[in-house]
Amino acid sequence: MAQTTLNQHPRDRLRAHVDRGVQGAVTVSGLLVLMTLMLIFVYLLLSVLPLFKPASLGTSRVLQMSYSSPALAIGMDVQQRIGYRIDRQGEGHFYPLQAPSNNPAQQTLLSQPTLLAQAVGERDLFALARADGRLMVSQADFAPAGGGEPQWRFPLGLEPLAFDPHGHALTLLSLAQVRRGNFLLAAVTDDNRLLFGRFSPTLQGHPTEIPLAAAPQQLLLTPDGRQLYLLTGNQLARYQIEGAQPQLRETRTLGEHPPYRLTALPGGSALLIQAGDGSLREWFDVEKNQRYQLAPIQQFAHQTTTQELLVAEPYRRVFATLQPQGKFALFSSIQSKPLLKDKLPANVQQMAFAPRGDGLLLETAQGWQHYAVDNLYPDVTWRSLWQRLWYENYPEPAYVWQSTSGEDSYQAKFSLMPVIFGTFKAAAYSMLFAIPLALAGAIYTACFMSAGLRRVVKPAVEVMGALPTVVIGLVAGIWLAPMIERYLLAVLALPFLLAGGVLLCSWLVNRFTRRPWSPGWDLLLLLPVVVVTVWLALAVGPWLELKLFGEPLHFWLGEDFDQRNTLVVGVAMGFALVPIIFSLAEDALFSVPASLSRGSLALGATQWQTVLRVVLPSASAGIFSALMIGFGRAVGETMIVLMATGNTPLIDGSLFQGLRAMAANIAIEMPEAVTGSSHYRVLFLTALVLFIFTFVFNTLAEAVRLRLRKRYTLNQETP
Repeated sequence: MAQTTLNQHPRDRLRAHVDRGVQGAVTVSGLLVLMTLMLIFVYLLLSVLPLFKPASLGTSRVLQMSYSSPALAIGMDVQQRIGYRIDRQGEGHFYPLQAPSNNPAQQTLLSQPTLLAQAVGERDLFALARADGRLMVSQADFAPAGGGEPQWRFPLGLEPLAFDPHGHALTLLSLAQVRRGNFLLAAVTDDNRLLFGRFSPTLQGHPTEIPLAAAPQQLLLTPDGRQLYLLTGNQLARYQIEGAQPQLRETRTLGEHPPYRLTALPGGSALLIQAGDGSLREWFDVEKNQRYQLAPIQQFAHQTTTQELLVAEPYRRVFATLQPQGKFALFSSIQSKPLLKDKLPANVQQMAFAPRGDGLLLETAQGWQHYAVDNLYPDVTWRSLWQRLWYENYPEPAYVWQSTSGEDSYQAKFSLMPVIFGTFKAAAYSMLFAIPLALAGAIYTACFMSAGLRRVVKPAVEVMGALPTVVIGLVAGIWLAPMIERYLLAVLALPFLLAGGVLLCSWLVNRFTRRPWSPGWDLLLLLPVVVVTVWLALAVGPWLELKLFGEPLHFWLGEDFDQRNTLVVGVAMGFALVPIIFSLAEDALFSVPASLSRGSLALGATQWQTVLRVVLPSASAGIFSALMIGFGRAVGETMIVLMATGNTPLIDGSLFQGLRAMAANIAIEMPEAVTGSSHYRVLFLTALVLFIFTFVFNTLAEAVRLRLRKRYTLNQETP
């Protein structure tokens, strides 16, 4: 072998070295491509995995403290450096959580309070009431404007507010802050009167009085300040707050297992209702028969007790239960099973979450215990991503993607089903538009067109593929969508009219023309027919709409029609796919050996029979590859879908409704997503799903293509 190499001509040796070098470079480049794909997959996977990390509690930090009076409420600041405590004497204390002191700074909030109510969803805001019907609103201020030590603020003044002008004792009390400096207060007196009022530092009005038939057991204002709930036995009355006067909307019977206990979830008007039989359910308003009614939505997999502590986070719809023997469970409102179960100290007297839900503070007879809580993504579960969920105030369970809102307490909804459905819907309609045009054009160009005309047409169509998709999307959104809206009936009828016009023209030519046409000249006859057909459809379409529907068709469709809809994106993206499918399919058809066609024609087959039964089966592998590449391009398309569809994440098969695709969803929302947030990581999950689908689909498509190619090769080799 070495001798043979030495005897080679220097030019041949150089060519061999170049061949080996090119082979090595191609191999290394292929390995680098595979490695890059694997790195992309690993990066996406590492970005997504924290979403599914289970919740956990850190190690307890015990803070030894002594109390002079039992606590009514405890809490801590965002950084979990300072805790506070309100005792039954009406004293507010601040404690440093890093080095607790037995002599903390204290401040009298209200002497000898009989009631305390905490505003749900608002940080460290309380109302304390005395036996004479006077109350005080207080709020912990951990960072005073002028600096210095934390202190208590009094938003409604330093003097107790005479809430009941008759001076009766208050038996129930509730508080809500609807906007900064505007408070809602509700109370029940010992003579069974419901008091309700709006207060601000500049407005001190008289509360509204509503007589009650019986003494209620619980009173609750929802965090949004729109609902007031009154529990009497097993009867739950819901009042709608409009202005300064609550209006009774409905009364619901909760069941036959009293006593019941209410807890409000942050954000909206959802309730947690604990029953005497140990069940725990979520209730909220549901629209039925054009009116809202309270309905039980979900039962949690948990057995409660009457002595159990139940505390909700200030902002997220997350809550925890703690039984006297120390059984702890952490829940999210979107699933029935607990996120976390653990064992904590027994006989806990008070429990409170940190404002961001990343800390837990317990009070026992020996002192405080502070836990770090790792529960970053309670609003994302496998169920919320792939199944229907019944979100607050929705009429039924649904797939919903709605990641942001103008309200801080908004519950994000991260179902991937609408964007996945939108992706395949857009791809399917665009392929439905592109495949007939591209394949028909490829067959005509490869099998019927003259060589000279083919040299002009094929490059011209391929140049269309160089058009930037952002330009196509811009034209589709600004010009095509209004045009389709104006001529909707004509556009819908055009495929049938064009097919009928072409068939009629070909029949007339074959009927009255005896002389065969030269290849390519038939195109000169068909083009005027197509132009006239399109012009007539657009001219007659609006007039026909008025005659048939009495108004333009898009008006007649009403809410079922959106200007930027699937029809627009199907036409626009189909236009972008035609050059790709045409070019690859035409190459596959043109590459079929001419001997096969000639043999078929020699055996007596017509030209169309030869195309359908010989050329198309022989080129099936290449045509299939062209279709799969076009479909992959449609699935991954961003700018056309982004600019031409309205980006409404709906699961609706209608041709006249919008959609949102995965790629467009990432492009729209990634710039606004907070790094590390649930929204941010779910967008990475969307990218991972798109990556996996593309990889799996292309792999299957390649397997099918190789199978078709193998079958064709075997058929060719068979004598």
